[in-house]
Amino acid sequence: MNEPENRKALINQMQFLGQMASTETALFHQAAAAKLGLGITDMKTVSTLQQEGPMTAGQLAQRLNLTTGAVSNVIDRLEQRKFVKREPDAKDRRKVIVTVNQKNLAPSDNIYRSMGEAFERLLETYSTQELEFLVKYNQATIELTMLESAKLTKGYNTTGHG
Repeated sequence: MNEPENRKALINQMQFLGQMASTETALFHQAAAAKLGLGITDMKTVSTLQQEGPMTAGQLAQRLNLTTGAVSNVIDRLEQRKFVKREPDAKDRRKVIVTVNQKNLAPSDNIYRSMGEAFERLLETYSTQELEFLVKYNQATIELTMLESAKLTKGYNTTGHG
C-alpha cells in the first residue's frame, strides 16, 4: 500500500475506532450509573459539576442541553441521594447554586477505580512524547466535540419551547 492509501486507511480506522470508543464509553457510563441506581443524565450532571464547578440550575440546563424542568428533576433525584446540594447564591439570593457533596460521592469512586487503574497501566506503556501527543489529541477531540454539540443545540431553548 502506498503512503496516500495507507494514510487514508489509517484515517478511516481512527474514525471507526473513535465511534467504537464513544459507544463503549457511553455503555460503561450507563452501567456505572445503573450500579448506583441513577440514570446516565444524573451521572453526567455529577461529572459536569465535579469537572466545571458549582452551577445554577439554569447553567446546568444549558450545559447539559436539558429543559429547566428536566434539570430540576435531576437535581431533586441527586439531592435525595445526597450526591449534590442546593445552596443560596451569595450574589443573588433568588438563585440557587448546585454543588457536589464530595463526602457522599467517595464510596461511588469504587465504580470508576478499576477503570482508572486499567487506563493508568495502559498509559504507563507510552513514552513521554507519545503521552504529549495523546494529550494534544484528546484536548482537540474534546474541543471539536463541544463545537459539534453546540451546532446541534444552536437555537435550543431550555424552557422547552422552540
